[in-house]
Order: sequence, then C-alpha cells, then structure tokens
Amino acid sequence: MIGVRRPELVVAAAIAVSLPMLPAFASGAISPASALVRFAIALALCWAVGAVIERVYDAYARQARDAAVRRQLEDARRQLDDARRQQEGGRAAG
Repeated sequence: MIGVRRPELVVAAAIAVSLPMLPAFASGAISPASALVRFAIALALCWAVGAVIERVYDAYARQARDAAVRRQLEDARRQLDDARRQQEGGRAAG
C-alpha cells in the first residue's frame, strides 16, 4: 500500500471533497451506502494524490540535501587545500 506521512491531512482533504454531498445526504437524496462509497472514493483519490505529492517533494528535497552536502564537501576540501598551502609556505620560508 502506498503510504503517506500525514494521513490526517489526507482524511481532512477527503472530508473537504465530500462536504458538497452533505446537503443531498441530509435531505435523503443520497442513500447512506452511496454516500459511504463516494467518501471511500474521495479518500482513495486524496490518498493517491497525497502520495504523489509526497514523492515529488521527497525527490526535490533529496536533490537539495545532496547539493548542500556537495557544497560543504567542496568548502572543506578548499579549506584543507588552503591550510596545506599555508603550511608548505611556512616551511619553505623557515
């Protein structure tokens, strides 16, 4: 099953999508079984959309983390090279 980290938001979205059905359900124009099926469909669709959004977000977040790690490694290498050059320069002058 496709998981999401925030299932409460998925349920809230399904409820929000199902709210326009409430007056028809209250007046008896929609049977409880039909309302339940509609809510289940809304829940399944919201779950799938939430999972897709989460996967896209995770992909971009992973790329951003990787880029940040690469920058930190490049900075550390640059600082190490600078420190080595300073040490070698100090030895040559001394």
